[in-house]
Amino acid sequence: MLPREPLEIKGVRIPNRLVAAPVASATATPEGRPTEGTLRRVKEILSSCAGLVIMEHHAVHPWGRARVRQMRLDSDPLVESHREVASLIEISGAVPLVQLNHAGGSVADLELLNDPTFRCVAPSPVPNPMREHRVVPAEMTPGEVEELPDLFVSAARRALEAGYRGVQVHCCHGYLLGQFLSPITNQRKDRYGGGLMNRARPLFQVVDALAGAFEDAIISVRLGVADFFPGSSGPGLTPEEGVRVARELASLGVDVIGISGNLCGYDTPLGFDDYSRLVMEAVGGRCAVECTGMVRSPERAERMLRSGVCHLVGVGRPLLSNPSSVAQWLSQP
Repeated sequence: MLPREPLEIKGVRIPNRLVAAPVASATATPEGRPTEGTLRRVKEILSSCAGLVIMEHHAVHPWGRARVRQMRLDSDPLVESHREVASLIEISGAVPLVQLNHAGGSVADLELLNDPTFRCVAPSPVPNPMREHRVVPAEMTPGEVEELPDLFVSAARRALEAGYRGVQVHCCHGYLLGQFLSPITNQRKDRYGGGLMNRARPLFQVVDALAGAFEDAIISVRLGVADFFPGSSGPGLTPEEGVRVARELASLGVDVIGISGNLCGYDTPLGFDDYSRLVMEAVGGRCAVECTGMVRSPERAERMLRSGVCHLVGVGRPLLSNPSSVAQWLSQP
């Protein structure tokens, strides 16, 4: 496979194997609407000619924000303001997806935490090890956990009305669904805690609800495969557990699994190739696998595709520094 080769997912033709990975921009209004700064950022991303563009995480609930100036799809009046972004991507020839997220309050910035209307919630009253300000969140009630599928379905409906072709569920980097996956941040004793399948239950319920509600939409999950980087070890979610989760996601009908880290974040010096290979073997061709991390050259992108690391290569930081240079990768012989 070469980066310029197309790929079809759920009847949608993606013109090449490069993915503009979601990168938070903090360009939204406090209400969660795109701004002129957002549109400039999108136009820069589109100069990369990536075949699949996944817009940065959009909150599904006011308490699901990580920062004040974050995109949101948590209410119907927001739909119209997001149409121009989706249209820009579609007109460029790329396929537009949008990432949906409930951040979980333990990763919220101080501006949000100081807002009296913001409630800091998490699976358990455990400070998030990824944050310097070690706030102790309130444990979500079983009823609040059970509301998550409806929150994601409602946000996905708004995304599709705005013109996106599908959604990506954010389950990595220490955000809420990833917090449920990790035994470090999930110390619950009910049906949402304990063994791996219990800890993964909120993610599976969200995905099952999305797959049932939107038969024609592309459903993706960005999965934190482990709580530590490839080549290292430590406490928490293990790669073996992450692969089991990926296998179940494929069974639930997920179309694309994006590979990343969980509580360790995404700033790995070596990339997530090892985790992606494990997931490629596990899903058995039942869904596409995308891998983002340390992709800085067309040679590395081609090597990842040819060696079976993934079906799609995600590009992050080059889109911030020189997105138009990425377009040249597609003209490599």
